[in-house]
Amino acid sequence: MSFARNLPLVNLAVLLGLLGLAGCGFHPLYGSVAGQPPDVTTRMDQIDIGHLSNRDGQLMRQALESSLQRAGAPTFYRYHLAVSYGISVQGIGLQPDSSSTRNRYMADARWTLTPEGNRGVTLASGNAHAADAENVIDNQNFMGTLDNGIMRHRLAKAIADQIATQIAIYFHNHPDRG
Repeated sequence: MSFARNLPLVNLAVLLGLLGLAGCGFHPLYGSVAGQPPDVTTRMDQIDIGHLSNRDGQLMRQALESSLQRAGAPTFYRYHLAVSYGISVQGIGLQPDSSSTRNRYMADARWTLTPEGNRGVTLASGNAHAADAENVIDNQNFMGTLDNGIMRHRLAKAIADQIATQIAIYFHNHPDRG
């Protein structure tokens, strides 16, 4: 029997699965439920992102703003996010002359969420990790610089998305009662 003949059965199975999720009280992490405290996205929009130094830190801050502040710039801050972020490089694909033909980049971040008025109290904290690699091609300086910049943006975005998800889970598990 061909897959095309079974397609209506597959669609029916998917529909029944979705109905089953709706019946058990499932709702999206970023969604709000009527009669409940402010939703996760509202609280994420109220996070002040601390200063990060150097170019990689600037890329991380931009990626965090994109991931956390979905409604645009906040009108006020209730939370402060401190992030330490760094990228390390490891040469792989070593040649007999000790030159490298490929570099592995590992990005690591440690973050702490505190109330804006009392940064001595930790609400949540966590770690995020991402890895990427690039080829090193002789005499291709412009392309190498361009590839490196794109790769650093990807790393910052991957770390920011992990941090945003971890914070969203914290907010979901600790509803705002105030």
